[in-house]
Amino acid sequence: MTDFEHAAWPPAPIRTERLVLRESGAGDRAAFVRLFASPEVGTFIGGHRPQDELERAMPEVPGRRPGLFVVDLGGAMIGMITLDARDAGRPGHVRPDGAEADLGYLFLPESWGHGYAAEACAAALDWFAGTRPGEPVVLCTRTANDRAMNLAAKLGFTEVERFEEYGAEQWFGVRHSRAASGRAASDTASASDTEGMAPSGR
Repeated sequence: MTDFEHAAWPPAPIRTERLVLRESGAGDRAAFVRLFASPEVGTFIGGHRPQDELERAMPEVPGRRPGLFVVDLGGAMIGMITLDARDAGRPGHVRPDGAEADLGYLFLPESWGHGYAAEACAAALDWFAGTRPGEPVVLCTRTANDRAMNLAAKLGFTEVERFEEYGAEQWFGVRHSRAASGRAASDTASASDTEGMAPSGR
């Protein structure tokens, strides 16, 4: 399943045409602070946090855990992608026991509009398909988040249901593994594909 605690982590860096998906490092700390302090990023994830609070609370090496990739452009972090087990107690599942791989991503606002989210997510999904053959991946986002909805479609997610959570309507979709889907998704990426979205889909 998605329990990377029991698998070799991190994997070797994943390279795409423009990006590298890798483990986080101490040099990414400032980017993590900016990411979670950004009002633009916080729009669809329940809000942002004060920068001074983040500066105090952020660990020296943030985000170093199984299932989290830093997205690197030219040696600098521009965002992150997560593949976590979806909480069985939350709405939105495609298996009786829940705990499906749940895709989430957040990107710094200055990186929006270049198709980086599509390129990075497609690479992460292809990696997951090779690591966990046949396992579904789910994605949840607000229906009001047009960019995230468009990206979900380009990445091959299909709607399963909609429900209310966190005071807003949520879109819940699933993607089943299939060959070369990531390459097709990144090739068709458009400038509107890069909206920050959290794993919770709030």
